[in-house]
Amino acid sequence: MNLPIAPAIDPNEKNYAHCRVEEILPIRAEIFFDWYMKEPIENFMHGTFIVSPVKGTTALPDQVFGEIGHSRFIEFKDGTSAYERIVSSDFPRSYFYQPYTFTNPVKFISDYAKATMKAVPEGEHTRIVWDYAFHARHWAFVPFLRLFVSLDWARNLRNGLKVIKEHMEVHGTSKRIDEV
Repeated sequence: MNLPIAPAIDPNEKNYAHCRVEEILPIRAEIFFDWYMKEPIENFMHGTFIVSPVKGTTALPDQVFGEIGHSRFIEFKDGTSAYERIVSSDFPRSYFYQPYTFTNPVKFISDYAKATMKAVPEGEHTRIVWDYAFHARHWAFVPFLRLFVSLDWARNLRNGLKVIKEHMEVHGTSKRIDEV
């Protein structure tokens, strides 16, 4: 399998469309990522009217997703796909990752995204802070990306965190979402 090479990350923040979503989970921060990194994303990334739900992920040969530099293949229910690689991590506090090689219509205006998920302790609870930014292929596409990110992509992330929160409120980290 020829793995596409992830684009270099542009340091110019003006070339990105950003969003941030946050949610308080009823679990301790230091255990969140142990659960999250093993939870199939199709269990909580259910999509929106525009964004297709995740169908599944495939680990790439000789790679363990969660390790720096390793990637996975993501397939969406509409038949489109993307890759996602771990750029850096500071487990159990955060990790930084890069989705790339989109085959959905976003590919025409964005060549990759960058995202950071943080688990911030708040007593016995955890504040999840999810920063996500799509990189524009050209500066002229930034306004279109901002519209997509603010109207739909942020909703997709919020919906995913809502599923996780509802699961955590009942089951904590003792079960996977698809086990209940």
